[in-house]
Amino acid sequence: MFKPNVSPLLLDQMPDTVPKVKTLKSGEKVIVDPESTTERVMLWFYLLINIGGFVQVATTYAEKYVGFWLGFLLPLILYLPLPLLLWYLSKRLVLHPPAGSDLPNVFRVLGICFSQGGWKRIGRHGFWEPAKPSVIAASGKIIPVRWNDQFVEDVRRAFQATGIFCFFPIQYLNDNGIGSAASFLSTMLVTNGVPNDVINNFNSLSIIVCAPILNYGLYPFLRKRNIHFGPIARITTGLAMSSMSGIGYTVLNYYAYKLGPCKEFGSDNCVDKDGISLVAPISIWYMAIPFAIGGISELFVNVPAYGIAYSRAPKNMRGLVSALNLFNTAVAYAIGLACSSVIRDPYLTWDFGGPAIVGCVLTVVFWFTFKHMNSEEYTLSQNGDYHLTLEGTANVVEENSQNKSVNQPPAIAANEEFGMTPKQ
Repeated sequence: MFKPNVSPLLLDQMPDTVPKVKTLKSGEKVIVDPESTTERVMLWFYLLINIGGFVQVATTYAEKYVGFWLGFLLPLILYLPLPLLLWYLSKRLVLHPPAGSDLPNVFRVLGICFSQGGWKRIGRHGFWEPAKPSVIAASGKIIPVRWNDQFVEDVRRAFQATGIFCFFPIQYLNDNGIGSAASFLSTMLVTNGVPNDVINNFNSLSIIVCAPILNYGLYPFLRKRNIHFGPIARITTGLAMSSMSGIGYTVLNYYAYKLGPCKEFGSDNCVDKDGISLVAPISIWYMAIPFAIGGISELFVNVPAYGIAYSRAPKNMRGLVSALNLFNTAVAYAIGLACSSVIRDPYLTWDFGGPAIVGCVLTVVFWFTFKHMNSEEYTLSQNGDYHLTLEGTANVVEENSQNKSVNQPPAIAANEEFGMTPKQ
């Protein structure tokens, strides 16, 4: 309930929704670009999330050397002041009042598209056209609608965003491994007293280190040279890096099986006659490499996804589209649960290798499927300010049709009969 709402709330604080020219004190004129602003804000947001996540290092050592009670107490201490902080900030934030959801209208739009033969045009040009009020009016049909043409365009963009999010579970699986596969791999390596579950914090550490580099180094460098590194290109880069992370796990597990005393059963109670664990002569710190690569991939995948979820969703559905983005984490967990019976020796190498292969293929598929969106202008939906309301049946008025005309189509004329006007 918290995560899908916090990113739209954060982005609501940005005053500029379209590019604007601003004159600095030095006299230099610059363009304030909402896409670049979103990128910077969300990188800071993701950085702070992972600073919080890095506290796991302290809790891991606390539970190992003191007790689980301290491991649970540390995050509790951090959480207790947060309600007071939110109360303090509430009067200092831009807060839009709840305005209901556009989801019912989305289903109505889909119903019209499918009823007009849209089944054959799913994913093709023209699928959404039958639901546009201007098209309905031109056809002479009387169909009750409560939206305008822009709303239909926003629904199309929202479904594009949802299609993008469908590729994210493979990134998560390559980033962290399927289920507990990474934990099983860590039991086959030399730890020298390091807790097995502390090494995964290199995921957060790599993000903490690289987020400022992207924010103040790479992205400004590219912008100064007019190199457009759009959201689809960034997500494709992230998917490729996560696949490299999966390959790293695969190679490590292959050699852990090959060099370990128990071979393909190294994580399954591999001990000597005295009960001492036997491991492969490979340091657990090598696991930091795929964990770090996977963490950096999140900056290229998840950060653009926040902006896409916000900018391409209808105004009253930004939380929902953000939730659909996060839902893919749940899909990844579900895949892990479904595969739990094979997350064990002697299958661990393929548990890592399979997603890595799939990730490489889907990275290519993703780029060729969505590359046309890479050059699309960052646009914030404004349709929530143009909703038309009427008790009972209603037809839409076009925004530019406030002047009556004797040549208006029947559907438009019907609106004037009810005295409807656009809300701006």
